[in-house]
Amino acid sequence: MLSIVPYPKRFTAAAPAAVFVATCAACGSTTTGSAGPISHVNVDCGLQTPAPSGFAELPGFTVTEICPADVDPAFVTHEFGGLAAGVVSQNGNPILKVLVGQLKSGSGDTFVHTYVGKLSDQTREDVGVPSEPAEVDGHVLTHFNIPLQTDGYAYADGDTVVIAYVVPFPPPATVEAALSAILGNV
Repeated sequence: MLSIVPYPKRFTAAAPAAVFVATCAACGSTTTGSAGPISHVNVDCGLQTPAPSGFAELPGFTVTEICPADVDPAFVTHEFGGLAAGVVSQNGNPILKVLVGQLKSGSGDTFVHTYVGKLSDQTREDVGVPSEPAEVDGHVLTHFNIPLQTDGYAYADGDTVVIAYVVPFPPPATVEAALSAILGNV
């Protein structure tokens, strides 16, 4: 890209980009060439917070921790006393981007209903977000679909909430297996 910038101006053009990359790497965001995985995080993606146990260790899967904003930039984290976010992979292939948290107060079912409603409000007019119940190993989830973008699952058990977005093109059997492992460990 710098080959189109005249030689005397290359440093001027490259310096802001280097500052941006260094700043983004310091926050740990995986979408900007992260400096490495980070621990359970809160809204600023740099402070430690307690999160539901069991999410980081899923038998047969790898969980790479990420910022909650890397899963859903609009996700409201101040409602949670503990929150973890990660990409669940198997054999190096990403399957799900997941948020797992415990609400400070209120019902997980109410949170899930409100969350899916807000997704619907954010889509184009008259499109909405179709949702339907789904069952994985006896756990009842809400499967939602954002037309032409992605689909995902929302689950609540008491004050624990799981939001899982399916990454593009995973084998369908691995989605169910990953959800089963997650729900069995939170």
